[in-house]
Amino acid sequence: MIVDIHTHVFRPQAHFGPRLQADLARCGVDPASWGDVCARHLETTRAADVAIVFGIQAAATGWHVPNDYVAAHVQQAPERLVFFASIDPGQSGFEEELERCHRDLHCQGVKLSPIYQGVHPLDPRYRHIYAYCQKHGLPILTHMATTFSSGTPLEYARPAHMDQVAIDFPDLKLVLAHLGHPWEGETIAVIRRNANVFADLSALYYRPWQFYNSMRLLVEYHAEHKVLFGSDFPFTTTGDSIQAVRNLNAILANSGLAPVPGDAIEGILHRDALALLGLRHPREAR
Repeated sequence: MIVDIHTHVFRPQAHFGPRLQADLARCGVDPASWGDVCARHLETTRAADVAIVFGIQAAATGWHVPNDYVAAHVQQAPERLVFFASIDPGQSGFEEELERCHRDLHCQGVKLSPIYQGVHPLDPRYRHIYAYCQKHGLPILTHMATTFSSGTPLEYARPAHMDQVAIDFPDLKLVLAHLGHPWEGETIAVIRRNANVFADLSALYYRPWQFYNSMRLLVEYHAEHKVLFGSDFPFTTTGDSIQAVRNLNAILANSGLAPVPGDAIEGILHRDALALLGLRHPREAR
């Protein structure tokens, strides 16, 4: 079974604020290139057996994707899509939104984005979310990596901060997105010493040399079993990500460098993320 644990849906014209639009333009990204995001999501995520879906709520950087919008999208393919709610502690009423998404929208997990939300990951507001999720068995996928969005401290994206979270909330299931790039070493240090902390490798294959070195470091630390597959749709697709992960060693050519073992690669692609995170298969959840 292949589980894509990292996919987004949104409508750029409706859900992206001026700041986000300006950041995308500065980086040369045209949202029109993604086409109809929701329609393409339903089509392209079929390359996996199950996909976790979320939006981003992050007022500080201009992300305004309503949780109700994402929950409605999941209902178009409820047998294979899993809804994670995005909770922004920078907005008033975030506690009520978390409870509403859990109680009324039946989210199976939570998506956090400290560098987008402009809140330090050890802030008391986040600690409220961590405590709620630990109590109710909701896994958290948190963006622990750099980003193109501007105006918030890069420090908020450092994976090492999540070590303290894991110590204080030992039963909370945590996934650090994007292997924490460019701090992959920090991420590996955190996931290998905390039983309930994992990482995903979404959006890494765009930088082949960095991706290869990160994967070799995982193997050398014997931590590849703590890494889950994710794509980061619509910035790529599930199928393209699967192919790129399998082609990881192509960068080596005749260099003589040690390849990443094939069983490590296939292990990540076929890891049962649902079981590891305590999630029900969508068919069972229905």
